[in-house]
Amino acid sequence: MDKKSPALRFLKADAPAEIENGFWHNGGDIEIGLYARSLHGAAKTLVENLNLEPNPQTAWDACPVLLLYRQCIELHLKAMVGEGSNFLLSPTDPISLFKTHSLRWLAQIVCHIVKTVRWENEFKCEGVASLGEFSALINALEAMEPVALAVQSGGLGRGGSVPQQLDPPNVVRFVKKLDNLLHLLDATADALAAEWDRQATFEGSKCEPTIQ
Repeated sequence: MDKKSPALRFLKADAPAEIENGFWHNGGDIEIGLYARSLHGAAKTLVENLNLEPNPQTAWDACPVLLLYRQCIELHLKAMVGEGSNFLLSPTDPISLFKTHSLRWLAQIVCHIVKTVRWENEFKCEGVASLGEFSALINALEAMEPVALAVQSGGLGRGGSVPQQLDPPNVVRFVKKLDNLLHLLDATADALAAEWDRQATFEGSKCEPTIQ
């Protein structure tokens, strides 16, 4: 699955204008999509301006990048879950989906959806070759919360040193994988929507989940 730039299913021009009950975004799909795009753009701008040379004064400058990517990934995961829930026997509750900020929980549902539609071989990109690697990448992002890492790293010196995971060069390498993941999530959400529409068209009515 490939796509030029992550834009979210939300931003498709043919999306219905009416608010549809039962969706976690409650009709705010265009606005949320634009917000996610802005988060990604802001993160990439910060990355381009990071000082990658060792410097205690700028050692923590990569942390806002991670926070921006984290929220952007959250919205893309929710977009994919929103599209993919149609295929599940027990669709994700829209209120729970709206309220959660747990990347791990969202990733578990994404894995369930991918397995249900039997797209394990297609759900991959550079840096994510399997559902296991996808889950590991999400877990790594969830664990890279700057304050938690600072608190846990009790042995840090007083000169502004930063945990290894948050060192700017390491963050730059890490977010390249997240860029690829954003493309994958967006493309998969599109594919899920198209597959659901295709099934509904061929069956002549609203289709039911077919995988037990």
